[in-house]
Amino acid sequence: MARVLCIALCCLAALTARPVRGVLSNETEPFQGLKTNLMFQVLKRLDEIDQRIGNLERRVQSSTYATAAVISEKLQGISDKLEGINKTLRQNVGTYYGSCLEAPAMLNDVYTIRPPASSVAPFKVYCEQTYQKGGWIVLMRRFDGSVNFTRGWMDYREGFGTVEGEYWLGLEKMHRITAADYFQLLVYLKDHDGTVKTALYDEFEVGNESTDYRLHLGTYVDGNANDSLRISAGMKFSTPDRDHDEHPGSCAAFYASGWWYRNCMNANLNGLYRRYDPNNATMNWFGFRDDLQGLKEATMMIREVSS
Repeated sequence: MARVLCIALCCLAALTARPVRGVLSNETEPFQGLKTNLMFQVLKRLDEIDQRIGNLERRVQSSTYATAAVISEKLQGISDKLEGINKTLRQNVGTYYGSCLEAPAMLNDVYTIRPPASSVAPFKVYCEQTYQKGGWIVLMRRFDGSVNFTRGWMDYREGFGTVEGEYWLGLEKMHRITAADYFQLLVYLKDHDGTVKTALYDEFEVGNESTDYRLHLGTYVDGNANDSLRISAGMKFSTPDRDHDEHPGSCAAFYASGWWYRNCMNANLNGLYRRYDPNNATMNWFGFRDDLQGLKEATMMIREVSS
């Protein structure tokens, strides 16, 4: 018994060195639900283990018929609990995953991934694990306007913001991820009235920097937000300081953000975080309500396509 408790306490000690945040599952919207501290989860599991040990000790003391088989069964239950703790702790001891599909299921959080067959060092992403069966790598997420998306080429290349909040993962990382496998793209949108709409594409890939991170977009296959990204298919990425669009001027400079502009766009999820703008330079998606009114939330997330 002392050995089991020692193992559990060691797990707890290891956890205190590097806390992370977790999100309990919610089946209606991503990124929602009761936010719980990982320490609380572990303490709860340790309390369950302690109760089971106490029950086992009382059973052994009160019964002359306790057998080795009964004790073995109880200890196996304790072992299962410790294994659950071990899985939770894996993300805190340098473990990384090939994608969010390999990360712990039903736990939205920041995980470290390294795409297969990629020479890039492991990096952090936010994994949406509860929405539409989970496994989603979040490429960009906006919900309160706390991060400025009026940025130049290098920022969009390397990424900015915080993975725990609003962020843009970075074009180079997007390329490294999508070059390793076939991915579908899910766009999640919410307006200021609380209406949610989505758009699902069966393929999404970002080219390398020599192509200026050209966008490959597959077929629009599902959702009620309509296909407002189609005009960007095949386009190079543009920023205010590096223009690659087909417009005589600079779409990126006019709309104050980086995007796959053509001449210019029907969607710009990196636009200004405001509900209205005289130049339509908002974070928008035309098919949401057939206008370019600014949205409240926008998320782009990808997941491997099942073979």
